[in-house]
Amino acid sequence: MVESGEGAAQIFLEQLIGYTVLALEIIITIIIIIIVGITLANLFKIMLSTLMNKEEKEQRREYVGQLVRRMLRGLLLSLDLLVAADLLKSILVPSVTELVTLAIIVAIRIVLSWSLSKEIESHATQKGAL
Repeated sequence: MVESGEGAAQIFLEQLIGYTVLALEIIITIIIIIIVGITLANLFKIMLSTLMNKEEKEQRREYVGQLVRRMLRGLLLSLDLLVAADLLKSILVPSVTELVTLAIIVAIRIVLSWSLSKEIESHATQKGAL
């Protein structure tokens, strides 16, 4: 009887982790779709204002910088959530191959996160210099 209780608990835990990973992936997809939609809408708005020559060049540059910073922050959030989802997946299948794959993916995402954060900082300092 004890073994069946432990087996049921393990199955429940695996299903819970699986659903959590699925929820994280859905949230990430929604975030990315929102980021892309907002970015495209704002780029369209910039394009229209450029055609109509309503705004000065400096204002457009500042607006594009803000747009880039917002997009990069959203991508950083998405990368962090993807790392969390991969960690949860590795809990479900703790094989050596899965752990090596996880380590490589996490290392790549850490480098991407670091470079994106440096890009945000550079845009912020450029804005401060203007």
